[in-house]
Amino acid sequence: MTTKSENQTVSSTKKQNNSKIWLFMLLILIVLNVLVVRWYKPVEPEINIATESILFHTENGEIKSDPWFTLPLVGPVYLTNTTTAMALVLITLLIIAAAVRRQTKDGQLRATGIVMAIESIFTALISMVDSAVEEKWRDRIYPFFLTIFLYILIANLTKLLPFYETFGFAHPVASEGFLADKWTSFLYAIRSTPAAEGEQGYRLVSLFRGATTDLNFTLALALVTVVMIQVMGVQAHGIGYFNKFINIRAMRENPKSGLIQVFVGILELIGEIAKIASFGFRLFGNMFAGMVLLSFLGYMVPWLVNAFIMLYEAFVGILQAFIFAMLAAVFMSMAVRSEHSSS
Repeated sequence: MTTKSENQTVSSTKKQNNSKIWLFMLLILIVLNVLVVRWYKPVEPEINIATESILFHTENGEIKSDPWFTLPLVGPVYLTNTTTAMALVLITLLIIAAAVRRQTKDGQLRATGIVMAIESIFTALISMVDSAVEEKWRDRIYPFFLTIFLYILIANLTKLLPFYETFGFAHPVASEGFLADKWTSFLYAIRSTPAAEGEQGYRLVSLFRGATTDLNFTLALALVTVVMIQVMGVQAHGIGYFNKFINIRAMRENPKSGLIQVFVGILELIGEIAKIASFGFRLFGNMFAGMVLLSFLGYMVPWLVNAFIMLYEAFVGILQAFIFAMLAAVFMSMAVRSEHSSS
């Protein structure tokens, strides 16, 4: 039989070996990065606000997007590079959920690995909003608050992966393309050298692009968040919650002051709709600006300096996820207590 101290020694040795393996893999990745950048310098960035369809065909050297499928009354739906990025985010969330479930399936909470990381993050977040959310509503607000934070956080951090904006489909263009090395019948490496007149140039359609750099994605999140704020308000106060927007009762009781209340309600309604733009454009603007910064500086400065910029962008991604989720929790808290406060 092995003693407790022997088991602890074996566990400590395994952890040290795992740390060495991870460190060795990190060193290999750094060396590969240096070698690849030496032979294949980053291509001059091409910034597009609009996302690109990864289903396309070329016609006279121009890209023509092909629809993924068509919906009645809606029209064609395209498979864009942010859609594939969202799929990767969902896969990552499912892997995290499976890992947490596996470690807690017997009802015991083990403070190790992914469970410890998730628990530490969620505990810190909850402690920050405890004072802003009434205790009886925490069980309803916190799940949405933590979910939206984790979702945006992973979407922001995955866009820093090295194959984002650099791996995809190389297609020939009629002009303003770059030279490319043909490694195999389907694998090309695009160089940073522009194609001269008479030479075949290529352009990259990336397979992945950061989901939060797509305005459709951020506005959809904002719309869902604002709708959930109204749902929380209705759950707290019933249909009377909408009196804050259209106060018919005040008009009946006192037409003169009720007219002012109606005007205030219209301002409240405008402010509520404006939250969609505020949520969506704030997240989109910050993350798109980060993508532009990384693209240009990655092309202009040495890779070592670019590594520090990546760390800064990771910090911005975490901060933006926190701001979005925190504002959602605060607005939900205001919605559930708005009637009480106004009475």
